[in-house]
Amino acid sequence: MKKLFRLLIFLPIVVFSQNSHLPYQVGEYCSYDISFGIIRAGHADLTIKGFVEKNNKTTFHIIGRGRTAPFFDWFFKVRDVYETYIDTQSLKPIFFQRDVYEGGHTINQSYYFQDQTVESKDSLYVIPKNTQDMLSALFFARTLNKKKVMEDSVFTIPIFMDEEMYTLEVRYLHKQKLKTKWGKIDCLVFKPKMQKGRVFEDNESMKIWISNDENYLLIKAEARIWAGTIKAELKNYKELKTPLSIIE
Repeated sequence: MKKLFRLLIFLPIVVFSQNSHLPYQVGEYCSYDISFGIIRAGHADLTIKGFVEKNNKTTFHIIGRGRTAPFFDWFFKVRDVYETYIDTQSLKPIFFQRDVYEGGHTINQSYYFQDQTVESKDSLYVIPKNTQDMLSALFFARTLNKKKVMEDSVFTIPIFMDEEMYTLEVRYLHKQKLKTKWGKIDCLVFKPKMQKGRVFEDNESMKIWISNDENYLLIKAEARIWAGTIKAELKNYKELKTPLSIIE
């Protein structure tokens, strides 16, 4: 269960839009139910809280939270909070904080990003120029050019996490009309290639469905982990910049 909510950090990384405008705004909120089969295992949500001044730059303050359902708390209690502050101009992170409680194990990380360095505690790391943190990668990817990504089939995003660099590789598969509680939504389907052993047992075990509209919102994800198949499905949303397109 310790990897359950880290899934929600990686799931939306392959969302896309045109570069002419940002597909999100302050106030956007999405919540997801996470389950094993018919059993609801937990909940996660993502919120763009507001504009905050950081290092003399205007940033989006974004928070991601995850928690196990009460039943699973008895076996492996999870309470995860991820926060990022993204420069509204460059769309690169300025500051990232992670506070994790997973089955009695805690993780507290704070990263201060500069142009090509990141500071963590008493250490300074050299990073590629366009490096993202675990959460800012979502919002950076939502500004990528969809047409180019689909033509190239594969793209990568450099991410700094757990005191080291990691490159996420994502492959576009096809389009699919996905049935939801709101009706059918036209989706783009992708397969992220995760680093084996870090998040999943199989480095190609995950598929995600992204709305093929101006939001490019995560609708559903499935992944194989050591205990079986885990699913995340959009439960609720509000304050989207563009209304979600329902085709039926």
